Amino acid sequence: MNVSAAAAPSATAPPAIHHCTNCGTALSGPYCSQCGQRHHDHPVHSLRHFIQEATEDLTHADSRLWKTMRALLLRPGLLTEEFLAGRRARYLPPVRLYLVVSVVFFLLVGLQSWLSPPPVRVRGSHGPARYAVNIGTALRHSTATSRVPAALPVQSVQSVCKAVRVRSAALGAWCNDLSPRIRHSWMALNSEGGLERLDTILLHSIERAMFLFLPLMALCLLPLYRNPRRYYVEHLLFLVHYQVFVFMLLGLYTLLEMITSSGRVLGPVADALSIYALVYLYLSMRRMYRERRARTMTKLVAISLGYLSAFALMFVVIATYGFLAL
Repeated sequence: MNVSAAAAPSATAPPAIHHCTNCGTALSGPYCSQCGQRHHDHPVHSLRHFIQEATEDLTHADSRLWKTMRALLLRPGLLTEEFLAGRRARYLPPVRLYLVVSVVFFLLVGLQSWLSPPPVRVRGSHGPARYAVNIGTALRHSTATSRVPAALPVQSVQSVCKAVRVRSAALGAWCNDLSPRIRHSWMALNSEGGLERLDTILLHSIERAMFLFLPLMALCLLPLYRNPRRYYVEHLLFLVHYQVFVFMLLGLYTLLEMITSSGRVLGPVADALSIYALVYLYLSMRRMYRERRARTMTKLVAISLGYLSAFALMFVVIATYGFLAL
């Protein structure tokens, strides 16, 4: 009888202790106390289970993604303030946030370029040089910002093509007096797919150059905030969050451009987004640096001019590199 009782399973046996599959720590809840990884009773082997997990992460009301997006778009400077105060678990880390948003933004820009209608090309020759000039961009912008119908009459296309031929011939003659490297790049730019290759080079170069641009801009903020003294990392974090915000605005505008080409819609939206970006920067500076309105406004003008000038210089360097790399 004692033997059978000992062999019988105990009704009060302790529950099985699960261990984190990432670091092996004993679990006391759904998340690991050591590394923070969530525990799953069953591994993600089926597509259905994987989709359920991804959907829950994206649609959950308390998801860090949506908290971060709301704070970034609607509460200027909050993410920087929260990170510096040590309240970081509820939001996405700054570097991860920047990488995700920048990748999505540049993918949207690339998709927009890929989905754009095929350009109108004008072919001709000037002496030994042959060229194929892309005028599709100019035609699309003219239809988007004026009342000219999208389907241009043949006479209009012919007149534009004639003007392009004259201009290309003049540029070709001027280019013959330059170095072989520039002449080669000019011929490559005007060849089949030249503009598309240049667009690709510029897109990838700007995406990479931003990793150097923001740290250099943070250095420029150090002289503006010497009393009280601010650390370099504070300026860098502030600029990273603001740049992510700018990428989000530009991404929304790119989506709108993919939906409509109406100048009556794009013009006011572009103006509104530009004003909001400036107001957002001012409010972010007020929250971050806690200075008076007049002092903040003065530094806002200085930072805006410095940012635009530095970005323009960076773009000129990248465009020159892209042109010579063709």
